[in-house]
Amino acid sequence: METQTAAGNGVEGVWHELVELVNGQFETPPFRRLLGVRFTQARAQALSIQMKHYVANRRDCWGFVAGASPLSVKRLVWEHEGEELMGDKTAGKVDHITLAVREGKIFGLDPEDFERVRPLDAATACFYAWIHLAKDRPWREAVAASAVLEMRNSDELVRGGSLSYRVGKNLERDLGIPLKHQINNAEHVTADIEHGQLLLAVAREHCHTQEDQQALLRGARESLVIDRAYREQLVNMMEALD
Repeated sequence: METQTAAGNGVEGVWHELVELVNGQFETPPFRRLLGVRFTQARAQALSIQMKHYVANRRDCWGFVAGASPLSVKRLVWEHEGEELMGDKTAGKVDHITLAVREGKIFGLDPEDFERVRPLDAATACFYAWIHLAKDRPWREAVAASAVLEMRNSDELVRGGSLSYRVGKNLERDLGIPLKHQINNAEHVTADIEHGQLLLAVAREHCHTQEDQQALLRGARESLVIDRAYREQLVNMMEALD
């Protein structure tokens, strides 16, 4: 029998709390600043490069998460990660790191630019923090820490649109580049609707006690703290550019 949580009844209650957490992320100062900044070409280029490094860190973290998880969760992670790592050859899709680099062309970037420019120092610190959650925390917390970022990017769960959607529409507004031509942002607007449900599947199968459910909330909250710190550094970077 499921134990009640502070958020409500059992798994559905904790899922409701997780959904509210990701919606609340958009009301925090770092996210308000990020979504309020006006894009120039230089700012779009800088953000594009940094997001490629972010995508690479996500692949590292999900690998650690899968390694410590039960077999059924490994399968869920691989269903998510297969396309991210390998693409979908039957649909003519490339992996998401390649996708991020290809999108850079519309901002005037060459593939070499993505290798030449390293992550921001503060971003590197955030990447290590996310790796710590994925590698060193109990597996339920680790899953939640990575999955909550997929939830935060799900148009189905986030009222007003996911982060990729909102950034994409701002780029469309400021640089005149339609969202559908932003191949990385457009792909994640679609893909992360399905990916955003991963944590609910894990919770329903593996989190039937209050302790297990609180582990999900703990991992999610800590990851969102890092997410806010990361986004704030991106805003600082962009505001320093013309």
